[in-house]
Formats: sequence, C-alpha cells, structure tokens
Amino acid sequence: MRAPVPVLWWNRTVVVANGPEPATTILPPTGDGVLGFCAFLAAQKPGAIRLIYGSPTLEHSSTTCPRGNRATIQRALGARYPALANPLTAWAVHKVRTNAAATTTLLYVEQDARIARLRAALDERGITLEAVFPLLVLAEATPPLNQQGEPALALLHTDEAAAVYWISPEGDRHASFFDGPTARERLMQELITGFAAFAGQSAPVFAVVNAGSTPLDLSGLPQPPARTIPVAEFLSHAASLSPREVYNFVPPERRFTLDRLCHLVAFVCFLTALILTGRYVAEVRAAQANLALQHAQEDMLAQQNARLRANQTHLEQVNAVLNEVAIARPVKLRFLETLNRARPAQISIRSVALNEATWSVTGYAHEGVNVEKGPYQAFLASFEKSEGWTVGPDSRAPVLRQPDFTLNGTIP
Repeated sequence: MRAPVPVLWWNRTVVVANGPEPATTILPPTGDGVLGFCAFLAAQKPGAIRLIYGSPTLEHSSTTCPRGNRATIQRALGARYPALANPLTAWAVHKVRTNAAATTTLLYVEQDARIARLRAALDERGITLEAVFPLLVLAEATPPLNQQGEPALALLHTDEAAAVYWISPEGDRHASFFDGPTARERLMQELITGFAAFAGQSAPVFAVVNAGSTPLDLSGLPQPPARTIPVAEFLSHAASLSPREVYNFVPPERRFTLDRLCHLVAFVCFLTALILTGRYVAEVRAAQANLALQHAQEDMLAQQNARLRANQTHLEQVNAVLNEVAIARPVKLRFLETLNRARPAQISIRSVALNEATWSVTGYAHEGVNVEKGPYQAFLASFEKSEGWTVGPDSRAPVLRQPDFTLNGTIP
C-alpha cells in the first residue's frame, strides 16, 4: 500500500505533493469549497491523504488541559468549550513544548463542520482521509523550528493568506493569521513585533515557509531568514506526525468497539462451528469406512464358513460310505485309515475305489492349487509313506493344476 499523500489546504490555496513537483491551485472565492477541493484532488489520483489544514473558520486559543487522550481532554474542556460536545465538530489539541512550569496548549475548534463534509465526500470518491493536522503542528515538526528549547520565529505564507508564529525561550507560543488585501502589510508589522519580543534575548531562528506564493520582500526586517523552506519540503515532514495524537482533527476509529467486538465474537463462533462440523464429517466418514471394512470382513468370513460347512458335509458323507463298505483284506482297511489321516483339511475326498489289485481316489482341493509344496503335495507325501500299496507315477505331479484330482495305484 502506498504512503498517504501530504496535501495543504490553507484558505483557498491547495497544494498536493504527489510527484516530483507539487500540484497547486487556488479555489474560486465562490462556490462549494469542499467540492472544488475534491475535484482538484481526484485529478491527482491519490489513494489516501494527510491534510495540513488552515481555515478562517478555524479558531485557536491558548488553554490549559490535563494530560490524556481525547476523551479526557473533552471532559476537561467541555464546560468552557460547549462545541466539543457536538460529534460533527472537528477539534484538535496541540501539545506544544513548554518548560517545566508551563502547561499551555493550543486548542483548535472548527466552526462550520467542513472537515466532516470533506471526509464523507472523499469516501465517496474512494480516497481515504487518514488525518487532518493544524498548520502550526507541521510547522513545529519542520527543521529548524523543531529544535527543543530554541527560540524561533516563522513566517508561513501563500498568495492569499499568511501566518506568523513564534516560540519564546520560555516555551510560550504566539500565532497570528492574516488574509485579505492588507494581509502582507499586517504580517510585516507582526514580524517586527515578533522580533521586538526577543529584544535583549537570544536572537530567534527565523524560517520562512513558502507555501505556494511569490517570494516576499523581507529586506526591511531586523534579521534575514535563516532558511526559506519550499512547500514540497514542508509537506514531506507530515510523515513524522502520528494520526493517533490529539492534534489530529479526525482521530482513527478505536480498534475495539462494541460492534467490532460483536463481529469478532460472531466470527469466532462461526469458525468454531466450522471446525467442529469438519471434525464431525471426518469422524462420520471414518466410521462409514470402518463399517464398510467390517462388512467386507464379515462377507469373507461367511464365505469361508460356507466352504468349511460344505467340506464337513462331504466328509460326513464319505465316512458314511466308508462305514458301509466291507473290506475283505486288512491292507484295504489300512489304506482307508491312512487315506483319512493323511488328508489335510484343504482336501476333500469324493470317491474311493478299491479293487483286488488296483485302487483309485478322486478329490477336490479347496486351497493350494498352483502352489508348490501345497496341501496336495503334503497329502501325497504323507499317503505314500504307508506300506501295502503303491501310487502310480502319473499321480505325482509337482504342482496341482486343477482343484479336481485323481490318485491311482496298485495293491500287491
């Protein structure tokens, strides 16, 4: 974001320091000054401004007030200056430098609510009015007038207005403003009076601020200017002024108001609800994923149980058949017993054929098909260990290719 542009509006003179050379105009003596000011300013296209302000309707007076913020000062001065109670009244307090015993300050009070109108008009044009400072506040922030404890005398002038301001060695302030056709004669007399006030004391630093006018002939003064400050340099010192000081006519809004606090609480509640909703949705999705996994596991277990029940049923049928068979020779009984012991749970026997000299067994492998050293090979190896029969060579396949298989051999 660009820094706010310093702008001078003193009576009808307007100076905008938005570039290498300041833009200057004098507003017409008739018409709406606020609209004329805004029209000229909008042509310079600033995003925000700091206004240095002087006006014939701006009253200033020396007063005493306590230290503190604007609310404290407003309560202390409200009885003597009732206009401070009006929210449309722009006012500022210049806390000038004083000696240890002095507490004098300058109070500025606007009489025509022009600053309030100006702020609203600038808002409509998208220009931020960051601060409005009295002219003399900027003068005291400008070298050499900002030297602590140094007496000084300053002349600030335009083509249609002027001000004489001096600071005594004791820290007292004096200010006079002039406009109209006799302004130059009166300001020269005021300067002579100012130099006379320092008679017998240290000579003041004399500075001239040319705020957009033709040079003045100051040869008749008791002391030549130590410095003549151009308006661009003068306005550049506005960056050192703080908008949060009591010398700002339009103080920034308080950071924490009741409305902002309510908005903050509502935002925190909304954010908390959003976070909790997100967590709830995440937990619901996790529970749904876990439930789907449980259902898949249940389906797999159900399929395994169905296969085991089928295997058990088949075994019971085979055993019933075997129990009804009359074995004529002992070797055939051993054959059936060995066949039953050697068969793993993954193998089902479908049929057994025992003849006098040959035998044949058909079955089904539930698991281990196409697996070397699987259940079929283990069954075959265990079955071959017994004596009294032989297993044909075509039954000794290294890998079972199909779940259905047939063993055959001979009985000596």
